[in-house]
Formats: sequence, structure tokens, C-alpha cells
Amino acid sequence: MNLPVVVDITLGLVFIYLILSLLASEIQEIIATLLQWRAKHLRTSIELLLSGGSESEKSDIINAIHLVQKLYNDPLINTLNHQAKGKVEKHFQGITKNPDKKVIEKQSGPSYLPSETFSITLLDTLKIPELINHVKHPSKEAKTNLQMILASYKELKKGINNPTSASYTKIQEIYGDIDQKFIDFVNNELPDEVPDSLIRSLSVIAQRSRIKIGDLTEEVNQFKNEVETWFDRSMDRASGVYKRNAKGVAILIGILVAFLTNTDTFHLVKRLSQDSVIRSTITQSASQRIDYINDQEARKEIEKLLGNASIPIGWQNINQQFELLDTTKSNIVYIRISQVFKLICGWIVSGFAIAMGAPFWFDILNKVINVRNAGPKPVAYTKDQPSQK
Repeated sequence: MNLPVVVDITLGLVFIYLILSLLASEIQEIIATLLQWRAKHLRTSIELLLSGGSESEKSDIINAIHLVQKLYNDPLINTLNHQAKGKVEKHFQGITKNPDKKVIEKQSGPSYLPSETFSITLLDTLKIPELINHVKHPSKEAKTNLQMILASYKELKKGINNPTSASYTKIQEIYGDIDQKFIDFVNNELPDEVPDSLIRSLSVIAQRSRIKIGDLTEEVNQFKNEVETWFDRSMDRASGVYKRNAKGVAILIGILVAFLTNTDTFHLVKRLSQDSVIRSTITQSASQRIDYINDQEARKEIEKLLGNASIPIGWQNINQQFELLDTTKSNIVYIRISQVFKLICGWIVSGFAIAMGAPFWFDILNKVINVRNAGPKPVAYTKDQPSQK
């Protein structure tokens, strides 16, 4: 087997993997859309962020779920939710709802959330800007900073109604004389379900965001930027988790597509190496890959060529994949176990190849075609180019 034949076999394999990868990607995208994987993963990631992680106390996790629901009800985030309205989509959404989360009014949500929107919505939900407005003389002399406000946050509702407690004295140091207006605000406006771990995290961020000027307004602006950075870093990790989970699903879908289309890599290599007609047809199709993607007429022509050439995928090739043993006294057909094992391995290999994704195989296809054509076509010389001296 000479080198051009090896290159053509490789080109044929890559092209078939590319076509099946496109099919698998469409299947995965449809499933992800119907089941709202991205939206659910984003929501779960935010809940974990606010609760302090999966190892947090149960009370913090429950409070984080309630708080995230309030965030999602905020108009800034709610307007980002483009929930599908079709009957099929709603049916799938009803099936996939988590019955354990009875506190959630709806589980739909955006698939992407800008960090600035998250930061503004979180601070507004916690009523941080309103608390700052109640601070008496927020100046450098008063030495009131955002960390002090957050440190007393969890004590406000208990301390504000007990003038004899130490918490009440601490609140007075920050907010000055406590009037009825401030008492009503604390009792009626501040959210009840706030995870302790969230306040601790925000306190650390506030400490890190303190500036030398000591102006509370500038400190809050810096604090908001730090919260955005905190959210972005957490979502980067969450994105990595989603990609790993999606890769696992892609492998399962790839193996399923390989099974349904009976794409056996070992049989593909064998047929491509033995049948020059199939090899040349697939090579011709792969060379016209750009027209295949963009031109409908070219796509129909290539599909006709592929159909006439009997590409070695599909269940019509099952007899060629098995070497049936001769029977002497009965009509029973015997198949070697090794052949079945080889076929299953061929499906698995094809499934992993399909799971690599269409962009991967399209990139490989370009490189193989360049190798086959002995490199990219040189740029033609024109009069506009400077002369070589």
C-alpha cells in the first residue's frame, strides 16, 4: 500500500467522521435545548456559588435556592430568559423539572448571565445600596466602610428590635440614630433567606476592595467590580464542568450514532483499502467540502455519488462484516464471537471519533487535503504586488 492510498483512506475516514459528527452535534444540541441543560447548569452553579459550595450546610443551600429565585425574578435577569413556548418544549420542560425543589416557582432561566447584571441584581436583592443610604455621615472621619455594613448584615433583623442587645449598639455605630423608618426598612425589605457563607464571601471581597481614599461611594463601585470578577471566575470553573459533562454525553451519542448507522471503523478501513471506487468517490466529495456545506445543489450531487458508491456504513453491510461459518446439518448460522467483539470495538472507536466534534474533523480534513494536494495553492503574482529585486 503506497502513500497516496494511505492518504486517501485517511481522507475518507475523516470525511465520514465529519458528516456523522455534524449529525451527532445536531442531536446533542436538540437535546440540550429541549432539556435546557445550559440554563439548569447556570442556575445550579449560581446556587453553589451563593451557598459556598456543595459541602455547605443544608440551611445555606436552601437559603441560596430561595435567593437565586429572587434574583431570577428581578427584571434585569428575567428579561434575559427566552423560554421556548412550543408545546413539545413545554412538555419536555415539565418532564425534566426537579420535584424536590418545591420552593421554585419555575425552573426556566437564561443560558448566559453577564457578570455586571449578576452583580447589580445581587446587591439590589440584598438591599446593599439602600443600607448605604441609611448610613449616617458616610465619610472618612466616620470610618464606616462596606465591610462593617456586611459584618452586621445578619444581625440587623434581630438586633434592630432589641435595644438592649450588643447588636443594637453595633448597628447604632454604623447607622447613627435608629428611627422608625429604618426599622421598617430592615423588617420589611431585607431578605430573610441569605446564606451565611454568602455574607462571609462578600465581606472578604469588601475587605479586598477597600481603597485608600476611604470614600464609601467609591468603595461600593470597586466592590461591585470585585463581585463581577468573583462571578466570572466561578462561571469559568462551571463552564469547565459543563464541557466535561457535555463531552461524556457526546461520547454516548457518538456510540449511539455509530451503532444506528453501523459505522465500524475497522470495516471502513478494510473497504476503503480494497475498493478504489468508493475511495475515489469519497475523496472527490471531501475535496468539494466547501460546496457541500454552502451549496444545496452540490450537496445533492455528492449525496447521489455517495449513494451510488455504496459507502461502507449502514446495516446493509452486515453480511460483509461477518464471515459466516458453513453449516452442514442444519440451517443455523454460526458467527464467531471474535467477530462480534470486533464489531462492537469498531462501533466504540467510531463513537469516540464522532464525539471529537465536527470542528475537529473539519480542521483535520483541511490539513489532509493540503497534504494530498502537496501543499496549499501558491498565491498568484499580480501587477499590484511589488517587484522582486
